[in-house]
Amino acid sequence: MLNYYNEINKLREKINEDFDYYRKQNSLIDRRLNELGKRGDIRRTAEEMQELLEQRRKVKDASLQLMPLWDLFRHGWGEAEERFYKALKHSKNSEGEN
Repeated sequence: MLNYYNEINKLREKINEDFDYYRKQNSLIDRRLNELGKRGDIRRTAEEMQELLEQRRKVKDASLQLMPLWDLFRHGWGEAEERFYKALKHSKNSEGEN
């Protein structure tokens, strides 16, 4: 059971890292788009803005794919972890009774 927990915990950490990465990338892209928008010369910035919009689309797609798992770990992990430790404690107590 400990192996399952460790693997799930690694997956949780990886999903959190990836989700944070995509969130930061999206923020950087939005910041750059805002900077370009404030310049006012759309003809000079249009190509870069178009590239940034495409990058943002890809980042958002990746985030949306991760979101169900991210939500699962974010909202249900504490309870699952608590149950795991209770089961582990019960398992150790049961071994001592035999």
